[in-house]
Amino acid sequence: MKKKYLTYAGIVSALLLVAIFIGICTSSYPFPFVPVATTIDPITEATVDQNNMMILTGTTSLPEDTQLGVLVSASTASSRENNTGELAVKTDAAITARDGGRNRWRSVFGISTLQPGDYQVSLVTFTVDKNYTWIPSDPIATAYFTLGDGQAGTGTIHKKVPAAPRFIRINPVPSGQMQDNLTVSGITSLASGTPLAWSVYSLANGTPDSTTAYNGTTPVTEGTEGVNRWDIQPGDGMIPPGRYGIQVTGNPDVNTSPAGALSASAEFDISSNTTGARASPGFVTIDALPDITVNNITIITGTTSLPAGGGLQVEVYPESFETGYSFSTDARETDMNRSLSGAAVFAGATGGVSVMKGSGKYNLWSFRLETYKFSPGQYQINVSNNDYDPAKHAVIYGNLSSSKIVSIRSDAP
Repeated sequence: MKKKYLTYAGIVSALLLVAIFIGICTSSYPFPFVPVATTIDPITEATVDQNNMMILTGTTSLPEDTQLGVLVSASTASSRENNTGELAVKTDAAITARDGGRNRWRSVFGISTLQPGDYQVSLVTFTVDKNYTWIPSDPIATAYFTLGDGQAGTGTIHKKVPAAPRFIRINPVPSGQMQDNLTVSGITSLASGTPLAWSVYSLANGTPDSTTAYNGTTPVTEGTEGVNRWDIQPGDGMIPPGRYGIQVTGNPDVNTSPAGALSASAEFDISSNTTGARASPGFVTIDALPDITVNNITIITGTTSLPAGGGLQVEVYPESFETGYSFSTDARETDMNRSLSGAAVFAGATGGVSVMKGSGKYNLWSFRLETYKFSPGQYQINVSNNDYDPAKHAVIYGNLSSSKIVSIRSDAP
């Protein structure tokens, strides 16, 4: 009997092992007998991009809808022993499903404000309570990195000096602009006070005439967030109706002549004066945009008639969002800016910005757009003086707005 008993036990054990093996091979999620495993990829100099954004990645057997977070804190020996490590970063992470249950996760955060030192990265799961407060789990994975100063050697992470873009951009002239209030404006990376040379010429069959109709120079004026401004009023209301082209040139070295290191051109139409009603004096505008790619940072700027110190709401969302997807501002119902409505998944950005004092007849605003969670596609940028009542979870609509459609491209070469 004892021999038969052992034989039966061996058969049962073999069958059980076969079942576990088949389950592991065929299941898209971790098999119940396999413990949850999460890893953090090595943190190296290449982990920090040109914008001083740290891009952390790793693997996990957690399902795609898990709320995953990243906590970064000082990790010196004394702070760990005294449990006084100050939390430097708290952000979320996105999980992307992969075959076999070995999913990938990704998180992005800035290190520009971090001081040199040793840091601990803790990956946690979390829930959000009714007061919108994170309730994190114990760390499911940890890693360490050292942020060095300029003298630090190999094995440390260094902050990078972002390359400053050089540009002149011309803002679109509204269609049907009148003779007596024609103003052409734009933005530039050139320093305040730099002279810009401009010329306006009539277009015939889409080509410039041989003779420039109007020309002159204008100084660059102070802007915001490193984006300065310029304005011209060609012809002082004497330009005949028609279609025109404009070219603006400038040189970073104001002592170099002739100007011409940077250049931009555009076309616009002029209508004759009419006695019709003028538009409301209130306005908000969006400046000309550069090429925008995913995994990057772009400063979006504009002007407004609103007084300095006031606020504007900036929203960036997929153009298809206009077709009826529902949007929630409740942190407990969203994860990584994803819509949970049906199979729709989108990334977007929203935030309030302050109106800054301008040097001309208008005031300024700027918005830092981070596209690390975006997918390539068509997006709408909307700027308004709408407000939000958090107690009622309701939008308080204003009376000024401006929108633009922009294509956000892949960052692949």
